[in-house]
Amino acid sequence: MHELKELIIDEYKKAIGIGDFQLPLFFDAPIRIGESLVKKIIEQHHHINSFFKIIASIGKNVLHNREETILKLLFSESVSGMSIEYHVNLPDCCWTTPILYRTDQSVSGKIYEIQPPGSGWGDIPLLTNVFKKLNNCLPDSYCHFVDKYVENIVTVTGKNNPTVYHMIDAASAPAGMRYLLAITSNKLKYWGVSNDVIMDKVNYVTAHSAAALTTSNYFDEYLKRAIEGKLIFGIPPNLIFDQKAIYLLPFYRLTRDLFSDEIRALFPFTTLIENGGFFDKEGEFITFGNFKKIHRKKPYYFLKYGGPNLCKNWGSRGVYRLDGSDYEKRLNEANELSKNGEIWLLQEDVSKENINEASEEIRAIGEHVKLSAFNGICGQLGIRIMARPHFKVHGQPDTKIGIAIN
Repeated sequence: MHELKELIIDEYKKAIGIGDFQLPLFFDAPIRIGESLVKKIIEQHHHINSFFKIIASIGKNVLHNREETILKLLFSESVSGMSIEYHVNLPDCCWTTPILYRTDQSVSGKIYEIQPPGSGWGDIPLLTNVFKKLNNCLPDSYCHFVDKYVENIVTVTGKNNPTVYHMIDAASAPAGMRYLLAITSNKLKYWGVSNDVIMDKVNYVTAHSAAALTTSNYFDEYLKRAIEGKLIFGIPPNLIFDQKAIYLLPFYRLTRDLFSDEIRALFPFTTLIENGGFFDKEGEFITFGNFKKIHRKKPYYFLKYGGPNLCKNWGSRGVYRLDGSDYEKRLNEANELSKNGEIWLLQEDVSKENINEASEEIRAIGEHVKLSAFNGICGQLGIRIMARPHFKVHGQPDTKIGIAIN
């Protein structure tokens, strides 16, 4: 393990120089999660892209036909001036789907959420380079992670050497993102790295939140260039992909018919806190009073803030597992906040679903495990595994990070 850490530090130092940056923990070898689970996660790529397209269409259409209920779900809160009127005036180029994104999912393959682009993109190439030095066997695709990452940006821009502005101020793991920028900078020309890149003339702009895009001092110029077809947004500058409310829509009574069963199967059952209760997966309205009676007999739920406010939805904030004595207090607080326009959700806890069918190496970890698939419009690039004693697995210092293979 000491050799592994030294190799990781050396890899970081060669690429970016990290000083005394505090590293997380790492698995000392790739983790085998099983061929069937890898196959399942790879096959989700097509359905995720379909989900994105439907969500973008719902968001765009509801702004123009002013369907009040869905409008409140998706545009309940304004962030950094991104009001309903801001969204109404966005051109079509701002209603595209994310180019690169990361999933967070359980060992059963169910997806808790999808983050465009998400942090951690440097983890797989970093560990691939290190494990190769330790003579570990790795899938060929992991050895070509950088080429596949670049391919997505080359494809959407139509440029062999695209110029890129990647804002990492809101990245939850900035060291890993800096590493990614460093190891791809021979094929992508980044503003702030390549001397000849002009900030307001780049081909591709991305950030770790839609709000960050709009606060750029060149956003108006980027918008103009996007309309002219000279620039691609890596994430569209609208709020719908920055919030968990979208995972409600495949199950919600007013929108579920827009989604296929295959799309619905991607996610744990998700429902809305409303009027002192919620609708369960059978369509029955459960008051908080009745929930108390069945709470111990039914699957546990996570209570999640579903809106776009970064102070509440970033880095596993606004997420509570309803398995303690304070669950009634949490529910009542969420209900009161929902009366003021905030979106609060219940999402079924599937963290242990099919755990007995998981691979031997997953079961041997003995902690809360989270898988993350890194995807782009050209396909999937790889799968990361994380584990932690606490149910919130988000790269905290006691989180262990690794590569997932067949």
